[in-house]
Amino acid sequence: MRLPFSAVIAPTLLVAPFTNAESSLNSLLEMSLVSLTDTKVISATRTAQSLADTAAAVYVITAKEINRSGARSVADALALAPGLHVAKYSNYDWGVTARGQNQALNNTLMVMVDGRSVFNPMFSGVDWDLIPVSMDNIEQIEVVLGPVGTIWGGNAVNGVINIITFEAENAPNGKVAINEGNYHYSEYKLHDSTAVGDYGYLSGYFEFVDHMPWTSTEDRVQPVQDYNVYTERFGARFDYQKFAHTLSIQAGGIRSREDYQWLKYNPHFLFPGQPDTEMYDTEMTMQEYFSGLQHIYDKENGDSWDNKLWLTYSSNDGTDRDAKFWRLDLDSHYTMNDLWGTQLSIGGNARIIKEKLGTYSIAERYSMPYVRVTDEASFLNQSYGIYANWNIDISNDTKLTLGNRWQYNNLTHGIEPQPQVRVSHELSNNQRLWAGWGRAVVTPSRLEQETTFQENYYVESGAFDDAGNQYDYIASYLYRGNENLNIETVETYELGYRVWDDNTMQLSLSGYYSVHDNIRAAKNVSAQGWIITGNSSPGTVGTYIEQYISEYIDPLWSETMGGEVALKWQPLDQLQLNANYSYKRIVGHCEGAICSSNNAVKRQLENQPNHFVNAQVMWDITPQWWVSSTMHYVSESTLHEDFLDDPSYIWPKVLSFDASLSWQFAKYAPRITASAENLGADQSKEYPDNLRPYNNGTQYWLSVEWNYASVNWSE
Repeated sequence: MRLPFSAVIAPTLLVAPFTNAESSLNSLLEMSLVSLTDTKVISATRTAQSLADTAAAVYVITAKEINRSGARSVADALALAPGLHVAKYSNYDWGVTARGQNQALNNTLMVMVDGRSVFNPMFSGVDWDLIPVSMDNIEQIEVVLGPVGTIWGGNAVNGVINIITFEAENAPNGKVAINEGNYHYSEYKLHDSTAVGDYGYLSGYFEFVDHMPWTSTEDRVQPVQDYNVYTERFGARFDYQKFAHTLSIQAGGIRSREDYQWLKYNPHFLFPGQPDTEMYDTEMTMQEYFSGLQHIYDKENGDSWDNKLWLTYSSNDGTDRDAKFWRLDLDSHYTMNDLWGTQLSIGGNARIIKEKLGTYSIAERYSMPYVRVTDEASFLNQSYGIYANWNIDISNDTKLTLGNRWQYNNLTHGIEPQPQVRVSHELSNNQRLWAGWGRAVVTPSRLEQETTFQENYYVESGAFDDAGNQYDYIASYLYRGNENLNIETVETYELGYRVWDDNTMQLSLSGYYSVHDNIRAAKNVSAQGWIITGNSSPGTVGTYIEQYISEYIDPLWSETMGGEVALKWQPLDQLQLNANYSYKRIVGHCEGAICSSNNAVKRQLENQPNHFVNAQVMWDITPQWWVSSTMHYVSESTLHEDFLDDPSYIWPKVLSFDASLSWQFAKYAPRITASAENLGADQSKEYPDNLRPYNNGTQYWLSVEWNYASVNWSE
């Protein structure tokens, strides 16, 4: 059998000798609640800063909370944070949004792993099942709500999710794990790490996942319930620190192969003598590989210089996103720790993407149910930016942050400013009040400017004329890009409050109001039909083709208002309770001719759930036993009377529970964990029926993990 590339590479990363020291990861997973003043975050300012003093709505999901929740994906773990709407479409498809619309092409949320963007420019979204990171390697996930464009650039308009992985020294050491569950779920993991000399550490992992695409009993999936999704993940990290220099080198990747059933049309005028449609099994392959390095130079006077370089390759052969790209990210910023009593960070970035979209013949364009096409398959996408962020101590109690980024892209050849103003005030040793304002932009995409998404429907002998003649019928809907679209912008005002009691309690409150300009809509441009005589199916005189063309325009804008409440409470050393509530309301507006006689186009913006509740209980019963449970609630959306009187467009109410029970007989024994997901909501849907989501059933699985490096083999 021919081994996949990742299976060949990964073992070479894991041949280092084992260490007998206690895994520092276990200590991190047993940590008590950390005070806000001791919790450090980097995603809001790019410098390590106390969460208590950060003038932004920041939430941290810790390694322990991820581990206890039983989350098997980043999207599942994000359901623990306030301000996010996490909706599951199928067993490996999610929609995640912050303070905005939850939609397939969500380009208002920046997602990163250790500062490397995993946003896919080929379809303006995030493949949540293709993030090349091991859940066991995540130290914490930092969720920043609101605009962070000054710091991170385009698409950081409603929030930033930064997945921070363990340094090699703290990564899982000598760990093997096997997960088995219903719906053909199997997962195998191997992690190891070791010291390299006096100043370096190396870690690596390889993981394989095999599962069904659906956890559903629906009739439509029963004929293909033997389908599977196969995913391999691998990664390595080398960290070196000596005196003032810190060097980190990372490489890794992910490949997913999905069984699926494809439909092919065979219009007789293009494929004479062929059956009108063909259904056949095939496989879709999606993959992403990356490598990069980060060098930090800490000077004696407190200044630091941080440089990053990332190289990413991604490809996908699905017809709606048949594309591949190479992306080079360069980023450098210098922080002056004491500039006349202030702190100033200045930096710049360059992003160069070599894109290549799939190409199709005319026959292929009309034989596929849907396809994305363009006149220019290859393109060199370039973006350059410079920014400055200035932290000023107004007084002992009040800190002010001023910043701006100027970003250029060669799609629009424009330079877009992304400013911010933030202030934090210390009410007491354990209370902070903060406020902020920021403007961020959505990075322009070829998707909405230079490509056309085409949907086709073919019915043999499906049309008649007035004389009774019969025709084969093709309906083709084209959604065409527009190079004259304006840049999408989001401007947000925020106010927040934090209070904490050392290692016992944390309470955060935030409220916001934002305006989102230049939102896209599809405008009908033309509708036409024509007949191709002859060469049609028996009994017909030709083929009748109807073509409807729409073009993207930007007449919409919206107001969004809401807030978040997040509580972490540890009444006992063995017990921690986390709970959060979020509220979001969107008001749509429309300007221009498309809005004069139709309010539905703006009211559809408002069709989103308003209330979100998440809660988690973690109880370390004894050193051998722990139990955890999480609850997720999303309210049903309400359709405006100007939109549609169609219940299939309503976002459904979601109420589900997850639970895990874990036992380890002794220190050197394997840990056994039983988990269940979606309890109480078996076969529920989390998307509106009009989007044809799949039912999400209750899943059960058993995990067995063993840290063989903790065993003293000499005993």
